[in-house]
Amino acid sequence: MTFPSITSLLLGKEYIGIEHFTLNNEEKIAVLLVEEKKEGLVISKKDRVSYNQKIAEKWDVKLPFFLILNTNQVIQKEVPSVETSDDKLLHKAFPNTNWEDFYFEIWRLKTKSIIAITRKTYLDEIVNQYEKQKIKVAGISLGVCALAEIFEYVNESQIFTNNQAISKHEDQQIISANILEFSINYNINDLEIENRHLLVFSGILRLILNTSPNSGSVISYSEELRDDYNQKHFFAKGLKIIIAVVLGILLLNFIFFTHYYKLAQETTETVLVNKSSLEDITKIKRRIIVKEEKVKNSVGKTDSQSSLLINEIAKEIPSSILLTELSFNPLEKKIKAEEAVLATNKVITITGTTLSNEDFTNWIESIEKKRWIDKVLITHFGKNDTNETEFSIKITLK
Repeated sequence: MTFPSITSLLLGKEYIGIEHFTLNNEEKIAVLLVEEKKEGLVISKKDRVSYNQKIAEKWDVKLPFFLILNTNQVIQKEVPSVETSDDKLLHKAFPNTNWEDFYFEIWRLKTKSIIAITRKTYLDEIVNQYEKQKIKVAGISLGVCALAEIFEYVNESQIFTNNQAISKHEDQQIISANILEFSINYNINDLEIENRHLLVFSGILRLILNTSPNSGSVISYSEELRDDYNQKHFFAKGLKIIIAVVLGILLLNFIFFTHYYKLAQETTETVLVNKSSLEDITKIKRRIIVKEEKVKNSVGKTDSQSSLLINEIAKEIPSSILLTELSFNPLEKKIKAEEAVLATNKVITITGTTLSNEDFTNWIESIEKKRWIDKVLITHFGKNDTNETEFSIKITLK
């Protein structure tokens, strides 16, 4: 698996090529938009219009532009040599020329070389016109030299551009002026390219591959423009990435802060609730303790009182009377589940048997005389199955 280089990432997947050419003494431009997709290069948009120093707004100025100058301001000559030295080829084609004033590009064929030159002032002026429109030129080629990128892939013996014919037969003149009234399509690696946009497609291909068999000062200048484009887009995209990373970190911090802040709030609320519950429990415990003390005091007092009363009653019981049950504050009814326990306050009930009715009567009278007794009520008196005299009395306390 191959990974894209940093330069290809900076250039993106869309490229625009523009050819400036002269047709009938009028400067025109051919514009081509190429997209790089999974299936390969795809032509998305193309146009050919007169040039008025402005590029139409329909073209995205943020994309990399490859510029081809093929106007009458570009001079092209054929030299019957493929000398490796640029200086020697330039001297053969344009002797006594001050090269500080010119850009040049050399395309070497099998037996011939094509040299295209233009004044630096002219090329720089075109580049400035683009920069004023915020268009960044990422590469430049002169004349028909860009055809070097696709020359071997064209099967036809003659290639037509917007205003020229280029022959593959080097034993005759290679470049000649020729204007077709109709367009021709060339098949390049299964991609149909119209002759009117063949040069700009070649330039875009050079931009994508970042290589060329050609040489010359314009090639060096193109490399500078490409590097400058990459640097500016690197900082622009790098700044966006840094901002995105910072925003992402801030977002994560906000998410974590919100999450833990909610947890902290919930914990604080839980602590407050627990604290309040503990305070309530403490208060309840205090109330229970107070009530327990009161109950203890009350029970103690009641126990003391009941013991005193029972002793007072019991010490006067005649020997002829036998007690079987004595209840202090007896229950009103039997204890049942989920029902309140009800007792009869200030009441003593006594049951037993007697052998002497007289002794029983005297005992009752003595009890009635007690100052803490309100009244004594005989609730039962009679014989049982064993012929014993049973009795039940209810003593009401004051």
